[in-house]
Amino acid sequence: MHRDRRIKKRKQRFLIFLAVTILLLLLILHRQIVQGVFSPTTKGVYYQIETEEKAVAFTFDVVWEPGETGRILDILDRYKIQATFFLTGTWVRNNPDLAREIVLRGHEIGHHGYSHKRLTELEEKALTEEFALMEETLREELQIRTVLFRPPYGEVDQRLFNFASEQGFTTVLWSIDPHDWLNPGVDKIISRVLKKAHNGAIILFHTNATQAVDALPVIIQSLKMKGYQIMPFTKLLTTGKG
Repeated sequence: MHRDRRIKKRKQRFLIFLAVTILLLLLILHRQIVQGVFSPTTKGVYYQIETEEKAVAFTFDVVWEPGETGRILDILDRYKIQATFFLTGTWVRNNPDLAREIVLRGHEIGHHGYSHKRLTELEEKALTEEFALMEETLREELQIRTVLFRPPYGEVDQRLFNFASEQGFTTVLWSIDPHDWLNPGVDKIISRVLKKAHNGAIILFHTNATQAVDALPVIIQSLKMKGYQIMPFTKLLTTGKG
């Protein structure tokens, strides 16, 4: 009898330990991806564009390979839409043909870090190396240089912003995040984008989010029915006040 109780208590302790471990892992994963969204805004960063025009920018973070990038390009082609793709250097090295296809189809390219590290935690030497590697990758694989920068995980502080600015980069985040990477459901992704749509919105999508790709046609058609133009970030920037 006593032995059974001891076994039962051990099982309970193990289950409690397992539940706590899973909870900690989920919290770490959440921090890894969305912590920056809840950080105080950093002066000089573009979260949206102040404009009177009914226009929004579609932006795609391209990190995990190969994702749904090919399907996304086909959908954007179908609706004659250009967007901004923020690429990581490792993704470009591993998927050079697909990266070139993004450029050939007329889309705008942004820099999303070479290896998707938390750039706010890097010392200046490591930060310089990360930017240099990314620029070298874009030059060698795509024969381009971009002036657009989106920090991995959306994490930016004044030091990182100043560093990027000194290198000639415009830092771009977003005002609408449907959390598509969580795969919350196609209808939920559509609802989150459409409910929050506003003039000058910068909308974030991820190319590995299958449900977001499935939601794209409805989002595009609905935004157009509401009178919105959909464009890359740089074009949206030109509509801004002042």
